[in-house]
Order: sequence, then C-alpha cells, then structure tokens
Amino acid sequence: MVERWDALYVDGEWREPESGEYAPVEDPATGAHFAEAPVGTAADVDAAIRAAKRAYDREWRNWNADDRASVLRELSVVLADHREEIVRLETRENGKPLGESESDVDSAIASLEYYAGAANKHYGNTLPTHDGVMRMTLYEPYGVVGTIIPWNWPPMHVVDFLAPILAAGNTMVLKPAPETPLCALRIAELFDGVLPDGVFNVVTGGTEPGVALTGHPDVGKLAFTGNSETGKKVMAAAAENVTPTMLELGGKNANIYFEDAALDRAIPAVVSSCFYNAGEACSSSERLLVQESIHDAFVERFVEGTSELVVGHGEDPKTDLGPLSSRKQYEKVREYIEIGQAEGATLAYRGETPDDPDLDGGYYVAPHVFTGVTEEMRLFQEEVFGPVIAISSFETEKEAVDLSNSVKYGLNGAVWTDDARRAMRVTNRLEVGRVFVNTNSRGGKGAPMGGYKQSGIGRKHAFRETLREFTRLKTVRYGTGSDVRTM
Repeated sequence: MVERWDALYVDGEWREPESGEYAPVEDPATGAHFAEAPVGTAADVDAAIRAAKRAYDREWRNWNADDRASVLRELSVVLADHREEIVRLETRENGKPLGESESDVDSAIASLEYYAGAANKHYGNTLPTHDGVMRMTLYEPYGVVGTIIPWNWPPMHVVDFLAPILAAGNTMVLKPAPETPLCALRIAELFDGVLPDGVFNVVTGGTEPGVALTGHPDVGKLAFTGNSETGKKVMAAAAENVTPTMLELGGKNANIYFEDAALDRAIPAVVSSCFYNAGEACSSSERLLVQESIHDAFVERFVEGTSELVVGHGEDPKTDLGPLSSRKQYEKVREYIEIGQAEGATLAYRGETPDDPDLDGGYYVAPHVFTGVTEEMRLFQEEVFGPVIAISSFETEKEAVDLSNSVKYGLNGAVWTDDARRAMRVTNRLEVGRVFVNTNSRGGKGAPMGGYKQSGIGRKHAFRETLREFTRLKTVRYGTGSDVRTM
C-alpha cells in the first residue's frame, strides 16, 4: 500500500501543493515505491516565505530569548517522545541501519537541547567609552532563513538548522531533499502547535522550490547542505539579492598514517570513519594516505576489518551498511568503481551484497577498497559519496601533507602518529576545517564543523560560531548630546 502525504506545511496549516502533483518516495532497501509526497512550486515557496516574514515581524523577533529557549526545550521533549517512530521512518526512506537512525535522531534531540541552552546567552559587547559616548554591538536575527537539506541524515539536518535558526530569533522555510521528504513533514506535524504559526514551514519537491527559495528577495539568509556543484548554483542565485549564504558542501577527506601509528587503535577507527552511513557522508574518510614502510601491513589489516562488515536491510540488526539512498546515487557509485579500475588502480577488496531475493531491487553497494591510487586519478580527486576507499602511499611528511592538500575540498583531515610534534606540524599545514589526531572523524555539539576551499562557508554544531551565522552585527554609538560635533 502506498502512503499519501497530502500536504505542505505553511503558516501552521497543511495545504495542497499548487501543482496538484505528488512524487513517489522509494524504499532504498527494495526499490519499492512506498509513499508519495507533495511536489511544491515557486508559488508555494512564496507563500511560505510570506508566512515566515509575517511570523517574524508579528511576534517571533520580539520574543524574549528565555521564551525561545523554553520552546526549543519543549520541541526536544516532543521529538524524544516520538523517537522510535522517526528512527523507523528515517530507515524506511533513507535505508540506513536502525542503529545509525537512532544516532541521528538522538543528535537532533541533543541539538534542540543545546541551542535551548544557548538562546539566552548570545549577546554583543560594550566597548570602552570615549568622551561620554557609549558604544556597543548587537547581534540581531536576519528574519526569514531559507534552508535546503540533503538526503543522508534527514531528521538531523532538519534540526541542525532549525535549532540555531530559531534560537537566534529567525523564522524558517525548509526545502528537504525529494528523495527523503517524509521525516521533515512528520517533524513539522509533531512541532505544530508548539511553535507559533509561520515560524517553521516545509515545502517539499524538486528543483523548482529550491530555485525559488535561493532567489527570493525576502529571504534574509540562506543555509544549504549538499554537494559543491549545487552549492555554487545556490551561491550564484543568492548573489542576485546579495543574500548571505552558509554552505556545507562536499569533502574528499584524507587520513594520514605515519609509520609509528598505533594500528591496533587506528584500524577499527578508520573502518568506522570510512563506512558509517554507507560512505554517504561529507565527513567520510575516502582517502587513506599510508607511509611506505607500513603500507602492506596496513592494507592487510584494513581489508580484514572491512571484510567483517555486513551489507543488508536497515532493519536487520546484523547490518553494518544499508543500501545507498537512491538509484541515482547507486549508479553514480557503481560508475566510480568502474572508473577506478579503468584508471589502473588495484581493486584490493570487493565486499558482498545481500543474496536475499526480496532485496534484489535494493540499492546495495558493498565496500570496495582500491590501492595504488595516484594523485591524478579521479578516484583520488573526486567525491564518491559511497563505500569506495582509495589508498595511496607516501614516503615523507611533506609528501603526505601535499597529497592531502592537493584536492579542491578542505573539510576534514586526520593524522595518526605517536609523535606529538609531528602531529601538530602536520595539523598546522593541512588545509581543512577540522583535524582529528589519533581518533576517527566524528564531531560533537560545541565543536565547530565546516570546511575550507570548496567544502563550504560557515560553521555548524557550535555555540558562538553558529549563532553568529544566523545573526547580523549592528554597532550602536549612544551619546548624550554633548559629544555632537558641528561645523
């Protein structure tokens, strides 16, 4: 039976899309069409933006920060009360194992709690007085923030934007990915009645609502998470109205393993950082740079650890990697496997996909490990966004740093060595927004996440840095009149 999700969420109400159309939502585990979601239009986006602007002007901007904090805490309780439902919905529309969906929803709950605590602690400065004049800075909300999120962590992406955006006093229009619209719609339904009408709006659909959102003159700030090529288009559209834009884009992250790396700790950590979320993560470790003297031993142990991973249905408790999120992503990753072989890299390991006939239509790609990957290969330079790993060797510290920095991305880097001075030398030279030393690439609330180069602009998951993404700075000079200069 196909579930029909009938309406968009605009101004505290459920409304049919202007198009009158509904798009299929697939279960990646089987390829089956199990639901339909509304196809929003530019007109729907305009209505949502106007609703968000009214809500901002009418009341939300004037709410006491303590009251906004209280609402965010209430939202965290609501989401926690429906945790299991959202976990299963995410696995259904995204395909990932239930354990990963649990982690995603728990992270979303934690974001609401975190920014509830931050909402009333965000303030400017009073500057030294001069001639009786008081000078100060204020951080004020932008108004309407337009957000576009991808399909790899649906509930977490919704709340990672919603929590700081609302904590800072803005209102929000969200456009989720067409592959995974259901978590966003269900979260809107759960939050209905807790938030004032128009503060949070959801318009689902494909390209049209996204384009309308990025080019709308009443959007004060844009926040986009997705691939770098689409991010460039968002930035170009935003330029028409000089709309400030926060971009969380792609990555081609390198882990560097020096000959003194503790492999007993490094191998389990790197297997996890390569293959969590089936590699569909901008923070995934797609490149492993290994010093020549330990290369063969490292590869042997990495392949051994990878071979223990189980690919299967997300609801199977034995599953480590679920299917990829869509047929489009499945075909892209399969193409990169062929590219790697055609370029001359060595396929050192190919995992197994499920042999269950009920899963024949699913989008399963097992782990693939390539060795002998050189700098000029596409497998080294381009983001695959799947369970395909490129291993390269190096001889010197400088070579390792140069290889790591030789791609257009700059999101994460990792350094494994027992030499603390070398760890800091390399950390200081890596052109990335985050470096992990002797640990895997997992972040946490309070530690800013963001990239250099084409990995994006801005920082998420932090207190001061993220709230400042969603506020604008005003300087005030407050005098008594005696300081006024005349001709």
